[in-house]
Amino acid sequence: MATRRRKGSSGGKYIILCLIGIIAILAVACGMFYANDRSKKDVGDSKGNAPAKEVNLLDESIEAQRLVDNILLQKDNWQLIENDRAKKNVEVEESGAKVHINQRNLAVGVPNSTSVTGAGEWLKEKVEAAGLTYISGSMTKYKKWDAFKAQVGISVKAGSGSKSFVTDSIVFFHNGNLKKKDKDVKDLPEEPAPDVRKYEGKIAIIIDDCGADMSTVRTLLNTGLPFSYAILPNKDFSSDVLEMVKSKGRVPLLHLPMEPLSRSAMSEGSRTIMTDTSASTQQALVRKHLNSLPGVVGVNNHQGSKATADKATMKNVLQVLKKENIFFVDSKTNSASIARDMAKQMGVATARNDIFLDNSSKVEDIRKQIYKAFAMAEKNGSAIAICHARPNTAKCWQLYAEEFKKSGITFVPVNKLLY
Repeated sequence: MATRRRKGSSGGKYIILCLIGIIAILAVACGMFYANDRSKKDVGDSKGNAPAKEVNLLDESIEAQRLVDNILLQKDNWQLIENDRAKKNVEVEESGAKVHINQRNLAVGVPNSTSVTGAGEWLKEKVEAAGLTYISGSMTKYKKWDAFKAQVGISVKAGSGSKSFVTDSIVFFHNGNLKKKDKDVKDLPEEPAPDVRKYEGKIAIIIDDCGADMSTVRTLLNTGLPFSYAILPNKDFSSDVLEMVKSKGRVPLLHLPMEPLSRSAMSEGSRTIMTDTSASTQQALVRKHLNSLPGVVGVNNHQGSKATADKATMKNVLQVLKKENIFFVDSKTNSASIARDMAKQMGVATARNDIFLDNSSKVEDIRKQIYKAFAMAEKNGSAIAICHARPNTAKCWQLYAEEFKKSGITFVPVNKLLY
């Protein structure tokens, strides 16, 4: 959620005026962006004016969604819930062109004092000022509540005319929990909470693979638990997630792609630290990834079962981290990893993962694994656990956050458990 502005001082009024000016400039710039883009891409029409059989609008649709987020976050007492996002192929009936676009569904909880239709009218004004297209608006249902559904998108050239495509379907509903510390409208737990015994010890949870979307991270941040977030570089939402994490005062890490034992399993391609490249190449790539996420304070490895067992590679990586005063957490994807021991020898603050929590995607399996991690923390005084920015992982933490908070375990950010 956006931070609530304070009232009163003339300085505050000046800042607000500056912000309004910046928003206006951005809106004009974005409108120019879409106007210019319409002149470049053409989905054709019934007269056969189709210069391309396929038209890629993925970048434009993602940018439109970011604009919608920025518009909605102007309301600091509204709650955004991202329910679904996916890349879609839409066929243009008139020309037969196939359009590749990103589409998502948002639910926006507004106070009972705000009309849902009024919220839709406000959105229409804002998105059109930003150069987007307000496609439709109508009453609907969200869960059991009356709601208003607005469709927002982008328009591109279609022969001599234009055609609009939906990027966001936004449902406004009344959320009576907005004044509470926990604003979420929760689903019911899958089964009643067990009689949980009290645990002792500290536990740090790292959320891996952040950056592919914002909804799971937003859900995890809303639990109020001090997770640390490992962000993959150069994903669609890497920078957005970084800003969200920092704005909530949580610990951001670079999730550094490193070579696995099997190259066929490598997920990040040329962004990966490879063991057979030169020291200068490895170090330049580490610095590039760090620079892409300004403000990260730590690094942990993504994959890396081969790289973390390679002495030369780890030395090159750790030299960069030492110079930048950045800590390293060994994800321990290989029992033969030397990463933590080398970091200690080189004077780099370090730690090592003890347990993965979501090898299974079932909510109840994740829940059981979390309690297993609690037991490890009690036995050893502390533990580090890793899970991932995945829908069911986020759902588990959302459903059982209050239960976990009452378990007696102490949640800490990972930088509190470094050697």
